[in-house]
Amino acid sequence: MSSSDTGAWQGSAEKAEDHLKLTADQNRLVTARWEAAKEARGRLDGIMQGVERQSAGRGGRLEGLEHSLKGLDSFRRKAAVEVKRNGGDAQEVCEEVDDLNRYTLTFEADEYVQGTKQAYAELRERGYETVAEYNTWEDPVYKGVNTAWEHPETKEKFELQFHTPESFKAKSDNHELYELARSGKFEEFNTKKEPKRSEAYQEASDLLQNERYENVRIPPGAEELNERKIRATLNPNLDPEVIEHVRRMEADLKATHAAEAAAKEQQQANSLADGLGESLDTGGPNLRDRLGAKAEQPLRSEARPTVADPVPTQSRGRGRSMS
Repeated sequence: MSSSDTGAWQGSAEKAEDHLKLTADQNRLVTARWEAAKEARGRLDGIMQGVERQSAGRGGRLEGLEHSLKGLDSFRRKAAVEVKRNGGDAQEVCEEVDDLNRYTLTFEADEYVQGTKQAYAELRERGYETVAEYNTWEDPVYKGVNTAWEHPETKEKFELQFHTPESFKAKSDNHELYELARSGKFEEFNTKKEPKRSEAYQEASDLLQNERYENVRIPPGAEELNERKIRATLNPNLDPEVIEHVRRMEADLKATHAAEAAAKEQQQANSLADGLGESLDTGGPNLRDRLGAKAEQPLRSEARPTVADPVPTQSRGRGRSMS
């Protein structure tokens, strides 16, 4: 479904998200909010690239700028989960969402604290204010600093995460586990006999996410940054079958994402080839034939006098002469 399709929306059956739904009215609100974020993207990308340049002395690096706008269907899923789980209306979800435009800035551990503070100062100088700040370096399933910013005049919002390269990789590797949890998929395992069975699946997801953070170094002085928050407590006494089930679900979703990426790449390659073929067909009489004939012509070698190689002499460079 494209952004112009604002009828009722339902999640993908292939991703086991067909339990998520939006009415036509809800979808129109969600789509309009996403369109506003899309409009702001170029301006916000430019601002964050400026912050990156100012942070370069400390090794600051923007990661994943090509994903700085959350996908429309991803936002539709998020809104549908909120409406279904919390009974909130779509208008409230649209007003509160702050991660449609989202950015990640990484620093090596030893530069992390000062680099983060410098980025804060740069954004405040540009007129932005924080509306949310969480330091989760002590959390077992997500390590980093998450912030949300808003400009008091334009009302533009964006999310900015601060990571080290290692914590960013762990977070990226855990994406499918996060997606499974946020989609409400685990709640499908609740039964009348076990109405809270989904909690065991969430705890299994936490254990698996924690595995990827075990060797991530906490930056020195990270406790100085913002409000420290621990969102999860690990339960090591879970049923091993539940853990393995979640592991298989993650693997299946990773395979689905990989197939989608491959299909998208192939589609782009096909579009490029079709465009080239069209250019050859419309590029003037016999352009295709003339290019083909030119490629088939043998290269003509011109006779040149034979010149003996000079006798090696002392190199003008710093290295040894090569004979």
